[in-house]
This record gives sequence, structure tokens and C-alpha cells, in this order.
Amino acid sequence: MTTCPACGKHNQLHYKYCLGCGAELGSVGPSTKKPGRAESIPTPTPGLDFSDDVTRSGRGPHIQPQEPPPERDAALPFVVCASCGAQNDVHHKFCSSCGVQLKRTTQPGRGTSRTRLTALNPDGSEGTVFPLGGQTTKVGREAGGILAADPFLSPAHASFTPQDDGVTVQDENSLNGVFRKLAVDQRYPLHPGQVFRIGQELIRFEALESKGPDADGIEAMGAPLEGYVGRIAMVLSRSTTGTAFPVPETGLNLGRERGEVIFAEDGYVSGLHCRISYEDAQAYLADLGSSNGTFVRVNGAEKFLNGEVLLMGQQLFRITA
Repeated sequence: MTTCPACGKHNQLHYKYCLGCGAELGSVGPSTKKPGRAESIPTPTPGLDFSDDVTRSGRGPHIQPQEPPPERDAALPFVVCASCGAQNDVHHKFCSSCGVQLKRTTQPGRGTSRTRLTALNPDGSEGTVFPLGGQTTKVGREAGGILAADPFLSPAHASFTPQDDGVTVQDENSLNGVFRKLAVDQRYPLHPGQVFRIGQELIRFEALESKGPDADGIEAMGAPLEGYVGRIAMVLSRSTTGTAFPVPETGLNLGRERGEVIFAEDGYVSGLHCRISYEDAQAYLADLGSSNGTFVRVNGAEKFLNGEVLLMGQQLFRITA
């Protein structure tokens, strides 16, 4: 707990403002982060913009939590902050996210849908809760609140439509995308053009396909070699890639210390981070128990199940349906 220096009320460590008087809370109290777990990903380096948002590798999310904290009891009533949309318990006088005094005219209750996004703090604790209505909700900088301060979110970044056992997430052609966190050892099908992220690296998978001879019967130089099914290329911007590595039929391991592709200078890549495999004419990506996770960019609309984690801009969110 953190004690408010203004009124002496006890507040949870991840609260930014006192629930009793609204005063801003300092970093008081012991850290809840467990030593020896995931490494934090640094604040983005200024001066690398490609547009009003940033797509370059190196713009990292918060720490990836290792153990999900217990969730708030969804049966408890709450008051929605009119300023930032965060959910607060009914006994709170001030919003724990933005410090604005809560209006008691707001009707407490569970709303039309239990579906919500819960921001995950760097220490793994739960932060601001964003309730999603029963219909489609658009999320982005224009939604205001805490989202307005994230320069890597597009104005209308993504849409969320609650389903019976999850949420359908639609990328609204955002610059920096929405990324799904893979479960350990989950095999995710990689399609040509698919972008994924490990540590500070943005990587695109590209299939190697023979174009065949042209109308004059001339074979193109650089045709795919036997035994290779694709390549991975480092993403520098939306339309530019850099260094590339071939992907053989036998698969490819990526890591900081072990594997065929090494990212020795990226401290947020684990020793052996992930693997690309190939089976029955399909490439797959799997996380190998990395500390900070492997993330795959959502293409169009994809369904997320209850409890899954996604990355938008600089923030990790857990879906509760």
C-alpha cells in the first residue's frame, strides 16, 4: 500500500491519485516487482518518427507480466470516471487513474456488458480499466483519457466487438497495429507478409515463391533455392525492410544467445526466444518461454478469447469477457 502524503489515506501501489482527497501520489512504498523476472522495455527514443506515429523497431511496450494478478470481482458495482472512462469502486471519491472527482450522479452497475480492457502496469499489476459496451467500441487517441497521451496510437486505432466467449478486434488501418501475445509453445500460422515482434525487433515473414518464366520464357534471377521456404526481414518502416535471413524447411530459432538468428545487442530478447517451423506447406511461429513475450500483428479482424493479452501503442491490455 501507499500512504497519501496529503491526507494519510492508504492507497494501492498502482494508483496515481489518492482515493480520499485526489492528491497525486508519489512512488512511495516498496516495489511489487519480483526480482529476476522479465526485463523492462525502455521509453521510446525521440527523433525516430516516420509519421505522427512510430513504427520503427525499438519502440517497446511495458514489461510483460509473468503471473496474472487476481482480477477484480466483476459482480461488484463501480463508478465510471466521466473524464477518462476508468472504472472505480463505488466508495472512491476521486478517480485512481486521472484524479478527477467522481460524480455520484453516475449510476453504478455492471453496464450493458462485462467485457473490458484492463491496462497492465510495468510490475504486472492491473491498472486502468476500460469498459466496452455491448456494441462495437472504437479505441484510440480520440477516445481521450489515458489513451490520448500515447503518441503511438492512431486517432481511431482499433474496434472491439464483444462476443459470447471473447472479443473480435478489428485493426482500423492503424500505423503501429494491434499485436496478439502468443502463449508459450502456441503454434501460430505465419502467412506471407505477417509481422511479429520480439524484444525491440519488428520482423516480417515473407514466402519465397518462384515466379516462373516470363512471356519470352526467361527465368528470373534469384529464384528460390531448394530447401528454403521463406525469409524474415527486419521492418524499418511501413514500407521498408532491412537485413533479411532465409528460413529453411528445417526451421529457424531466434534469440539473444542461441539460435540461427542472434540479436546480441537486444537485452529484451531472451537467450532462446522463439522458433519458426514449417510443416505441411505452412510456416508457424512459437514462443519458447521468453521473458517479454512474442507478439504477432493482427491482420484485419481477429477473435481474442477471455484472458488473452494484446499490445496497442506502448500499453499491454488483458481482455476480460
